[in-house]
Amino acid sequence: MHTYRYRELSVELHRKGKVREALAKLLRLHPEKIFNLEVERFALDSRRKGDPHWSYNVIFDVEVPLRATGNAARGLIEATRERETFESDPLTGSVAMASHVDVIGAGPAGLWAALHLLRRGFTVDLYEQGKPVEERFRDIRRFFAERVFNEHSNVLFGEGGAGAFSDGKLNTRSRNIYSETVLRDMVEFGVDESVVTFAKPHIGTDRLVLMLRKIRAEIARLGGKIHFDTTLEDIEIKDGRIAAIKLRDTRTASNSSASWEPCEALVLATGHSARGIYELLAARGVTLESKAFAMGVRVEHPQALIDMRQLGKDVDTRLTGAAEYFLATPTLGKTSSAYSFCMCPGGVLVPCASEPGTLATNGMSYSRRNGKTANGAIVVPVDASSTTFGGLDFQRKTERDAFDVGGKSYAAPAQTIKAFLAHRADKNLPKSTYPCGLVPSNIWDWLDKKICSSLAEGFQNFDRKIPGFIEQGLIVAPETRTSSPLRITRNNDTLESVNTKGLFVLGEGAGYSGGIVTSAADGVRLAVRAKKSK
Repeated sequence: MHTYRYRELSVELHRKGKVREALAKLLRLHPEKIFNLEVERFALDSRRKGDPHWSYNVIFDVEVPLRATGNAARGLIEATRERETFESDPLTGSVAMASHVDVIGAGPAGLWAALHLLRRGFTVDLYEQGKPVEERFRDIRRFFAERVFNEHSNVLFGEGGAGAFSDGKLNTRSRNIYSETVLRDMVEFGVDESVVTFAKPHIGTDRLVLMLRKIRAEIARLGGKIHFDTTLEDIEIKDGRIAAIKLRDTRTASNSSASWEPCEALVLATGHSARGIYELLAARGVTLESKAFAMGVRVEHPQALIDMRQLGKDVDTRLTGAAEYFLATPTLGKTSSAYSFCMCPGGVLVPCASEPGTLATNGMSYSRRNGKTANGAIVVPVDASSTTFGGLDFQRKTERDAFDVGGKSYAAPAQTIKAFLAHRADKNLPKSTYPCGLVPSNIWDWLDKKICSSLAEGFQNFDRKIPGFIEQGLIVAPETRTSSPLRITRNNDTLESVNTKGLFVLGEGAGYSGGIVTSAADGVRLAVRAKKSK
């Protein structure tokens, strides 16, 4: 047998999945002469407006060498079927860890760390300050309807972490054995198998919830214990090593519900919005550092506008799915930039706050992405602060200002892009999916002026790429939680704090990943490298 790869195999929209037939036609082979055909990656190619198609990368075997010419030869290369394994990581099984591990945080990093540590024979207690995802749903609905904010169970905190109430995108810039393992685990837990091969996989909040229940059941089956409504109150460090943790029942404010537990291995996977954890670590001498992040606003547009501009007129979105955009431009004489982040086709806006008296926005969508509006963050880079907590303080101030401008009721300050460019508040605002109401505001009056200036220049550039972006765009502000403004400094081989032995830091909260898959992959990486200490 001879093995080949073919890159960017074009398949018509209505023939999605008909890969063997398309490949055979291109190579002038009978379909039965193609063996062991596997799809490695596929994507929607919409570069030719009005004529989008599916593009597949495949690997396959044939009995005789191929002599393709012309168009057929352009994507054809000889190949082998070598696959990456955990054993290819020289650090597999090299990180000494106590046989019992306490994991803090049931977001992607914490869940996958717990799952794979259990699979490797460790015992695990997993602690989550919020609630199981079903109860979390009820708290969020109550918040939207009655503005009753639960600081432990909300859009950011609870089983599944912030990713459970987001667009459910599983994009990752680079795939490796750890991210592939995460995606294959998801298929095991009921997600469609296309997430392994689709270049921009997406689950949606509704299906993420079903997957989380199955992961919870598997952790329990393997002997792991999950403790909801339990927050990390304090840590004890002795001789540079983690020694004990103080846990408290979040359902009561009484200190009598807090207790100290011995701890030799602590995995922190608390997400980028658990600000109290950063303050606790700093107070106990754990090394932290400021890092760059980004802030800006959310924008909403009619999904029909994005579909037309990105795909072309009269394209059937039942075949393609709702269109997305990815926008970036230098601004302010190339000293800054503006770019899109976490774009949600057919999605809705949600308020996300982790502390009372603050307001931030985010976007989410369900699996079908069939809403009438598109939303995306348009953000501007913020340099690392000269002080450790400078970036976090900047986030907080912006969120408090937004809360005040919105009337202290979780209504969001809003402005059409057209009015924003004219530096004036709107008399009336278009309808929005934001559930807690909008308040007309001149955003220039309270949002950082450099961010506003960069956004203004960015909007003008984006309108040239997507005509109508300004005329039909609505700003809902602010977007502050793109990533953590802090990093818990770690050894990148052991994933352990640089100055506290036995403290392993993972995911977005540690400042070393971004998104569902890379955070979960961080958890897998730790488990694969862990070995039981004697």
